[in-house]
Amino acid sequence: MDAVKRAAAADEARRLHVLRSVACWSALAAGLAPFAAGQQAPPSAPAPAGPGAASPEAPREGVLVFEAVYFRAYNPVTAGDMVSRIPGFEIDDGEVLRGFGATAGNVLVNGERPSSKVLITEQLKRIPADAVARIELISGSAGNVDVRGQTQLANVILKAMTQASSPTTWVADVRHIQYSERLGWALQATRNFALGETAELSLDLQAPNLRGRTVSFEAVRNSAGALTQYREQFGQPNNIGVQGSGVLKWRPTARDTLSFNAQYAPTWNTLSIGSVARSPSGGFVQATYGDTDYKNNSMAEIAGDWEHRFSPRLSAKVLALATFASVDQYDVFETIRPAGLVNIQTINRTTEGGERVVRGVVTWRPNGAHTVDVGAEGAFNARDTTLDIFNDTGSGPVEAALPVANAQIEEVRGEAFLTDVWRLSPKLSLETGFTFEASRITQAGDETNEREFSYPKPRIIATWQADAANQLRASAAREVAQLDFAEFGSTLAVIDNSTTIGNPDLEPEKTWRLRGEWERKFGKRGALTASVFLDQVEDVQDFISRTICVGAGSIAAGTCAPADQRISDAFGNLGSGTRTGFELRGAAPLAPLGIPNAEVRFSGLWQETRVTDPLTGEDRSFSNEKDWNYLVSFRQELPGLKSAWGGSAQRTSVRSEFKRFEDIAYDRLGDRLDLFVETTQIEGVTLRLSLGNVAPTPEDRVRTFYSGTRASGLLARTETRKQKGGPDGTRSISIRASGTF
Repeated sequence: MDAVKRAAAADEARRLHVLRSVACWSALAAGLAPFAAGQQAPPSAPAPAGPGAASPEAPREGVLVFEAVYFRAYNPVTAGDMVSRIPGFEIDDGEVLRGFGATAGNVLVNGERPSSKVLITEQLKRIPADAVARIELISGSAGNVDVRGQTQLANVILKAMTQASSPTTWVADVRHIQYSERLGWALQATRNFALGETAELSLDLQAPNLRGRTVSFEAVRNSAGALTQYREQFGQPNNIGVQGSGVLKWRPTARDTLSFNAQYAPTWNTLSIGSVARSPSGGFVQATYGDTDYKNNSMAEIAGDWEHRFSPRLSAKVLALATFASVDQYDVFETIRPAGLVNIQTINRTTEGGERVVRGVVTWRPNGAHTVDVGAEGAFNARDTTLDIFNDTGSGPVEAALPVANAQIEEVRGEAFLTDVWRLSPKLSLETGFTFEASRITQAGDETNEREFSYPKPRIIATWQADAANQLRASAAREVAQLDFAEFGSTLAVIDNSTTIGNPDLEPEKTWRLRGEWERKFGKRGALTASVFLDQVEDVQDFISRTICVGAGSIAAGTCAPADQRISDAFGNLGSGTRTGFELRGAAPLAPLGIPNAEVRFSGLWQETRVTDPLTGEDRSFSNEKDWNYLVSFRQELPGLKSAWGGSAQRTSVRSEFKRFEDIAYDRLGDRLDLFVETTQIEGVTLRLSLGNVAPTPEDRVRTFYSGTRASGLLARTETRKQKGGPDGTRSISIRASGTF
């Protein structure tokens, strides 16, 4: 545990630095508050609408309106660009929870949640900025919105189309990633069509061609710290794809609204990877080279919903959704030693999966104080995986058995729910809800199992608008995490020589979440939100030790011979744990400090997770959860040059994994710094030059192995990898052009 303790000590010092930084930003925001409040118009009194802008509705309690002209200075291309500039608001794609309703994010479109499980950040990219009339920031529980369980929502209101079609919005991005020999690019085009007076069609086409390069150096040291081996590693991913999507909205009558959407995204990906091991003196020890070809890799979704309004007080909505995923992966790894080629390993993996959902809800507004939702949802989920491994040492391929390599999982789930939004007064609202779900999960293949679950899921959210600038929110809810069906089957990482066994007894994580928030508005462009939270977690999902049988017998049946029993790392559940912490986010104009047309935004998280380690009996953090992170961004408009410039700095704490014979620590050694400059000097076109990860900041991975299990505390060796590339560790240069035609 020495490496983890050293990393924790260094991380604690950085955590104190983060806390001091957050305190400084809070003080800055508070110091700017009087200036911002005095110089900016309040959001509830929007600027006059420009030509063609939709007429705003009358201001509502707890609703701040941002007209489209508010975002004009940011040169937005999509609705996502606009939502990301709302002061004090961050887009949330939703939790990975069970059920369609529970996974909702915090952004609506025309007061409704889109009938899709595609991330809301992706859906906002498909809405041109020119199609947005205004954005409403809804705090608390509003009776006329589609998603419950959120304390704050952004509602994107679109313009009504008045002509046959809108201009085509386009984006072209070319980028170079450090160490890569080829350029990557991405194209996107979006167009809306008016199909008469009652129907609209939106089409979006994207064609990403992303190429990267990872270069790493890994040192192996014995328990005394002496170098015994070092490795040079590389990875060359090439991700090429096409994504097409369409949304059709139709209003056949004054009381009916229908929506249909479809998406299809095939990709043609390849990966080349290698690792060359040498002795401390530089002598060749071993090399492993691999090539991966995704012969089939596609995802698709079709969905639709129908809403009927019986009266202003009563409406019903029905939704149906189906997703499809298919992957065929073929790997070839060659192992070479001084004597020559010693093994050719081939791996065939296939995955077929999907989800089917039907959901219905009736909304009743008996009076101005209450809005009641009652409904039900049914879902079917399935995933079928195969994993075949063959080794050829010169005499032909020989199959290598891996437990739980083939797994077919099916889940049938149903739930009923009831929600009441009660506006006790113009300043105080209360949302109460109760959901009860029941499900059955069956697994076939190398291991078989069948289990039934049932969970009550209550929640309560209270919102108090103390005055025009201050709001307090409090919530309590029981949530049940969505199981990752991939963890029911085994996985294999050849270069890392790591195997994790599937677990048919995996249970979903259950959490009681308590949260309190205070939000302070400073004029139109200033905001500060502080949150505290406490999560009581049952059945923490983490790594466990699982006994498997490599012979003909069965562990469950007691027929496995002791010589055939092996204990391996597996996906599983620990006991109960806690997650406590606070978040801070905000935005402030910098004009009071003498920096005109500029603003700063910041967000920070500090949390502590605790669970009892089943091997050591000691408390530790959850695997792969960060203890803190922060992001600070700056932007300044240069109106005389029709340009803007800015940048951001961000950092995340060490995160760790805890397995049976090893622990793994991932540490980003510095702040990631990104810079940009953009201009609209060319009429109708926005050009943006970005430099990502300027330093760049590498990521260290330290694998600490023990003699026996981690409980022994006896160090066997460490493997320290300095990664110079990868998604977050590589410098990139990109040029993006966007506009309409």
